Amino acid sequence: LLLGLDSAFAFVETLQTYVVDFIQHKNPELVMTPKRNVMVVTGVCGVLFLIGMVYTTRVGSNLLDIADHFCPTYCLLFVALVEYVLIAWKYGAEKMIQDIQNCAPPQWQQYIPAKAIAIQMKFIGPIGIAFIMLMALIDEFDGDSLQANSSGWKTYGGYPTGVTIVLGWGPVVLPVGFFFFSVIRAHMTGVTTPEFNPAVLDEDRKPNTSQTASTKADDNATPRPDGSSD
Repeated sequence: LLLGLDSAFAFVETLQTYVVDFIQHKNPELVMTPKRNVMVVTGVCGVLFLIGMVYTTRVGSNLLDIADHFCPTYCLLFVALVEYVLIAWKYGAEKMIQDIQNCAPPQWQQYIPAKAIAIQMKFIGPIGIAFIMLMALIDEFDGDSLQANSSGWKTYGGYPTGVTIVLGWGPVVLPVGFFFFSVIRAHMTGVTTPEFNPAVLDEDRKPNTSQTASTKADDNATPRPDGSSD
């Protein structure tokens, strides 16, 4: 009964974060109270429950086979490839490694292989994932999994063309298209990503010791009868 429970937590919390970020982006003055977070989680779980009900029908195993073939294969490979490109080339592999070193304890920083990680992030990882994706696409359109369906179209497993498009290629094309649309729109509007510096964040998180000491001194001051304090 508990199989896949940790994955369910990860999916729900990820979607909840996206929804909360979208709401706060549209309404910056809105405060996400615990009650509102509960409402968001309830809504996310309700939508996922309704989507999952489709896979409990008699054709649920076939629908799951289509979704499991396309989404994990192409979506995950594309996301991993884009992350490699954006982090290694847009943000900078050297800056990313420096951020990791700043977050690591001082005694461990010398053991981080910066050059090897930079080569892996810039070349080995993207080339390997691009090769795997290319081989998967070649096999997709010229492989043994293609079978002619009742309409005469060759689709994965011989499933109906409409079902293959909606549950197969649809969840792949829509996120990829939305990603490129967002990148082009951000480039045209001049939207940039703020710089990330863990060292600055650590300094901002440190408490102000001088202010804290003065506050404690004011709190411990003994009031005098005339209203003043020591």
